[in-house]
Amino acid sequence: MDEVIKCWKYDPGTLPFMKAQAKFDEWINVRRVALQQLSKEWKDDPGIFEFLHDCAIHDPFERIALSVGNPRQTALEAIIKQFPQHPQTLPLLRDRAKNDPDEQVRKFAQKKLKQWEG
Repeated sequence: MDEVIKCWKYDPGTLPFMKAQAKFDEWINVRRVALQQLSKEWKDDPGIFEFLHDCAIHDPFERIALSVGNPRQTALEAIIKQFPQHPQTLPLLRDRAKNDPDEQVRKFAQKKLKQWEG
């Protein structure tokens, strides 16, 4: 995906393509990388926070191995890094700490909450 962005970042079809990869690709790692690229390359794009927020809640990931990264956590990490002052960041973090179906995401969110709330 790095090559797509290097060559086609400013093409009007690239952002929709990356969003489709992040949301609908059957491969977990493709969704994760697409989310990372979206948060890095399009962090100032209107609507990107809402897109990441939706992925942090609704990605269909189900854990099959401890070593597999969860796209919901990837989206949550991106939000924490890129949008720490957004009014919906802390409520999302609290929600994921209690309600994410993946224990690893819940633990990650709980750890981040402790850091934020001191």
